[in-house]
Amino acid sequence: MRFPLAFVFVIVLAGIAAPNASALRFADAPCVEPSGGQIRVCPAGVVGTPYAIKLTGEGGCGPGLPYQYRLLNGSLPPGLSLGADGLLSGIPTHAGGWSFWVELSDENPPSASWCRPTKSEREFTIQVGAPSAEVGRPYALALGASGDAPHAWAISSGQLPLGLALDSASGAITGTPGVAGSFPLTFSVVDSKGETGNFAFTITVSPGLALATTALPIARVARLYGTRVRTTGGVGPVTLRVVSGRFPVGIRLLADTGRIRGTARKAGMYRITIQAKDALGATVRLTFVLVVRRPKT
Repeated sequence: MRFPLAFVFVIVLAGIAAPNASALRFADAPCVEPSGGQIRVCPAGVVGTPYAIKLTGEGGCGPGLPYQYRLLNGSLPPGLSLGADGLLSGIPTHAGGWSFWVELSDENPPSASWCRPTKSEREFTIQVGAPSAEVGRPYALALGASGDAPHAWAISSGQLPLGLALDSASGAITGTPGVAGSFPLTFSVVDSKGETGNFAFTITVSPGLALATTALPIARVARLYGTRVRTTGGVGPVTLRVVSGRFPVGIRLLADTGRIRGTARKAGMYRITIQAKDALGATVRLTFVLVVRRPKT
């Protein structure tokens, strides 16, 4: 009778020591699988904007043991890299679409005896869109795609903003936009082997940056003062600062909102030049005169 009991005891211990393992696979986020599709679609990026997502796994020997990731084939968007921990990050330098295969594997060699390492593979895709443009500001955007260079580029639908042009050989879009608006575009590309591809994005052109506020209301000594310097156009965020002159003691400008707040302590006339600057480096200045009067009697 002792042998059956001992056998049962060993089986119970084995069940405690080894976690319940399921098939190793990629998690459903952050890259999702469209209905009926096989390729995982990752969140889109924008040229010049930092990008970071972390691929995750399920099943296998994890999450008790760390997963490992590596790029199998295809190409990531220029400027991005994939770490062994699944972190896909960087700053995209080209607009377009890229597909690539990633291998997910259990820790190998494993740090636990119960782990029997396995692998899983999946295809992913990332679209990188165009940054915003601004009327009167020089613009440059490089297009890119998977496949063997050289590439031949063309616009298959839509029209570039007035002032911009596409170099079909290099894939560079350059110029100075002359009109504001939203411009949906679809591009086609052919690589050296005759493989073709298409991708779409929209170039948004904002009006030129301008100061909408042209005068400041009168302030009173010892009375709470509040107003705002407003801007129009430009590409946010817009910051403001005093480049010459000064506000009366007790009153200051908030750079991120353009609000002017405080309580003046002394009457007088104050000449202040304020500069607004947007995310593309466009600047505009205007000189204001703030009149501070004594309280009404």
